[in-house]
Amino acid sequence: MVLTRRAYWLLHRRIGLVAALFVLIVSLSGVALLFRAQLREPLPTAPSVAAPHSLDRIAERAVTFGGAPATDITMPGAAGEPYQVWLDDEDETLVFLDGRGRVLGSRASRRGLTRIIFDLHTGALLGGLGTLLSGILGLSLIILALSGVVMASGRWRRRRS
Repeated sequence: MVLTRRAYWLLHRRIGLVAALFVLIVSLSGVALLFRAQLREPLPTAPSVAAPHSLDRIAERAVTFGGAPATDITMPGAAGEPYQVWLDDEDETLVFLDGRGRVLGSRASRRGLTRIIFDLHTGALLGGLGTLLSGILGLSLIILALSGVVMASGRWRRRRS
């Protein structure tokens, strides 16, 4: 079936209007994620240690504190920053430790603002429906691009004639 120029234009406009809402949500949440460091609570300060424990010992202390296996460790990025150990539990607990292996604090990262924004951005906030909407949005953008090219090529051909 060959679509007329008007049919392409109507298809392009209708899909564009529906997709615009989802593109706006994905774009705004993506921009918010650029500032996730500013949205998070500040890290606890850790005293400097001349000879810190090994990473195995740091992870062991975090596991003992939280009662779940460690999945990831982040080294301090600067003086005064703690080691960060993620635990594999329901709350995705993040444990902060100093170089001696002393626990400075912890927080659940699963329900934090940054996580909610990320889940909104990826569609995971809505579960399977969010995944479906993300897929539909991707297909919508492809259709918009293709129908735009078809409409533009029609104009280009008419101008050359």
